[in-house]
Amino acid sequence: MMTTHDDVPHPVPPTAYLRYKENWFFILIDVDNSVFGMAHFNYEPGHNRARVSCNLVVRGELHQYGNEIPFPEKFAYSPQIGDHRLRATFVEAHTQIDLGLDSDAATLNLTLRRHAPTFDYEAYEAANPEKPTVREIVNFATNQAYHHQQQAMTMTGSLQMKTGKIKGETIGIDGMAYRDHSRAIRADNMTLKHVWSFLYFPNRLFGAMSVYGVLRPATAANGGYVYDGAGLRSLKDIDIGWEGDLSKGLPAAVNFKMNDVYGTAYTVVADISNRYGDVPLAVEKPGAGLPAYRICETFCPLTLAETGEKGYGLVEIGDNPAHMSPRRT
Repeated sequence: MMTTHDDVPHPVPPTAYLRYKENWFFILIDVDNSVFGMAHFNYEPGHNRARVSCNLVVRGELHQYGNEIPFPEKFAYSPQIGDHRLRATFVEAHTQIDLGLDSDAATLNLTLRRHAPTFDYEAYEAANPEKPTVREIVNFATNQAYHHQQQAMTMTGSLQMKTGKIKGETIGIDGMAYRDHSRAIRADNMTLKHVWSFLYFPNRLFGAMSVYGVLRPATAANGGYVYDGAGLRSLKDIDIGWEGDLSKGLPAAVNFKMNDVYGTAYTVVADISNRYGDVPLAVEKPGAGLPAYRICETFCPLTLAETGEKGYGLVEIGDNPAHMSPRRT
């Protein structure tokens, strides 16, 4: 049908915001020293840019660093990523990564070493062929490539504060870290909400996530694994329960109900209300006329209901203010 507005400029469709990115995300947790944080490296060749950031909560005080630089000329297989202040150096594959920050607020030097094997989310898809995949949600069942790996690591090093209430103090860091590496066509403005997590206990750990898309708002795409003395294995059933809208604050708790491929059940309760701290994350530069996708990184105590074990971890919660109703669960 021909219309009177056929010849004039048209509204920009969501597919115009499709973008390829390669993304590294590092979680830093030192409960004993009350140091928590994240480092993020986001490379978008189609936009000729890389965005890097590191947000730290040090004894309750937030310190932030962020920068945008042109996409590097020599990118493929580079042993180091980052800018002149924040960098990650790949020392030994799946075994050691060095992370450094020299900002106005802090100097951070860390060595991250393998604690668990790397998990590739293709293993979750292979174990759950009947279920929707994260790939379908984030790149809209277009059959575009989606690669996603995660690994728990230990971290040691030092943090020297240049500003804030403990200016001049040097802290010896000894804790847990987590790395996430993905590359895909992904557009946050087409994500409705999500939870992504690293759940650490002394005898086991989990990585679990749940994603809802704008196009299929009632369908969750999940993924995850468990690692313990019996080895690394995919999860089968994942049900992550939370309520709320981030504009109205964080939920009091997030509940993870999970079964591994052998049917063993796990229930992890993340106590968000008594979290150690939280930092914001701006994972994607918003498009014209679109509000930015909201993400909050919460560092919180955990309980494994089946055994009573106590742990700690990172629970990342995100939602899309352009599509959230006043209350959605």
